[in-house]
Amino acid sequence: MSFDNPFYHRGAIRQEVHFQGRAAETSQILGLLRNGQSVSVIGPRRIGKSSLLIHLCRTHIREAHRLQPPQALFVLIDCQELGGSLAEEVYDAIHTGLLDAATTAGIDLSGLPESGTYRALDRTLHHILQNDAGVVLLLDEFELLAANEQLTPYFFARLRGLTTKYGLAYITASQRPLYAITADEEVLSSPFFNIFVTMQLGLFSAEDAYALMKERLRNAPIKFDDELIDCLITLVGPHPFFLHVAGYHAFQAIASAESDTDISFTAIQEAIEVEAESHLSYLWNNLNSEEQYTLATADGPIDILRMLEQQCLLQSGEDGYNYTGSILRRFVRRQQVAGLIQADPFVIDPQRHQVKVKGREISLTTSQFQLLTCLSERAGQVVHGDDLERAVWGDVLLDDPDRLKTLIKRLRRALEPYGNWIVSERGVGYALRPPE
Repeated sequence: MSFDNPFYHRGAIRQEVHFQGRAAETSQILGLLRNGQSVSVIGPRRIGKSSLLIHLCRTHIREAHRLQPPQALFVLIDCQELGGSLAEEVYDAIHTGLLDAATTAGIDLSGLPESGTYRALDRTLHHILQNDAGVVLLLDEFELLAANEQLTPYFFARLRGLTTKYGLAYITASQRPLYAITADEEVLSSPFFNIFVTMQLGLFSAEDAYALMKERLRNAPIKFDDELIDCLITLVGPHPFFLHVAGYHAFQAIASAESDTDISFTAIQEAIEVEAESHLSYLWNNLNSEEQYTLATADGPIDILRMLEQQCLLQSGEDGYNYTGSILRRFVRRQQVAGLIQADPFVIDPQRHQVKVKGREISLTTSQFQLLTCLSERAGQVVHGDDLERAVWGDVLLDDPDRLKTLIKRLRRALEPYGNWIVSERGVGYALRPPE
């Protein structure tokens, strides 16, 4: 039997019935706008910035803050279309959106110019102000506008001037903070960039992540039990994009299975990881070597840890920083990181003589460290006992046939509860791999 998969979303969510969570962020932004404050929404790729801006444009969502038309006009501009545009083209895009919003609100703009010059925009805003209406301009993908080489500091100064003349407020959405999205110091020095309150858009709460799974399936013939939802959230973390990916593949697996015994969570997990790979690679490749090292160890300079948390790659907790989901941890373990040996769950820094397991540092003797390093360098393979002995003791001969067994036993004890990852292959040697 074939069913429509309700987890199809990969881009911005445009239908309100499918929008989930972000109640606190919505209330905070509207409260700031109500007081004439502009807001800069920042967050990583696919965290839901565009969906949130679309949600804020819904009239009834703004009623509680008295920001519905005709009291306030919200104009949403996608800056992807303006990345290389001239100033007059940007004014025209804003002006066109403003005319549409005013017409919808029943504000008569007859007799005003329709061409989108700055002068036309200025006159239209003046007329709207006389009708006791405020204006909020929402600029999605704002980094493309800020980095537009066609736009001068004068252009941004004019945008700033509209806040003073007409009480215009802005919401910008970008992946990085405003100070980091333009290489032009002159543009960055414009007073326009000094009027914003910054709001970080991050992961869902645990409650919202769970609710998303339940709400998507509300009218579907297939339901996920609590155990499956918990497994999916553990796998991908409370990230809205990855939750949709996880839900999609779980739904497909259940819908195509002839019976419950045909449903394999391992197969679901593999399908999720395949789709998630390109997005994780994008995030990884946008980190420098020091940031990659910090992500791999979940430890390092606090400013980098906080940046990785803002990128929704790490979460802070009572026991330090942890990965947001297990697929992210496994992805990181597969990457080559200068100065590190990674053999999940072990992260080894030979230079610092440091071993970490899931963010926790393990204290090892020199011999134990050398033994674990040798096994980790050939993780998954059986390492002959003679090779292990040479790695630890070199060519020093010692009449003690049990010295390697004794060291293995002590290393296993030091690594608890992960000591069973060192698997004995009778008569050959040892391997580092997941216990069966």
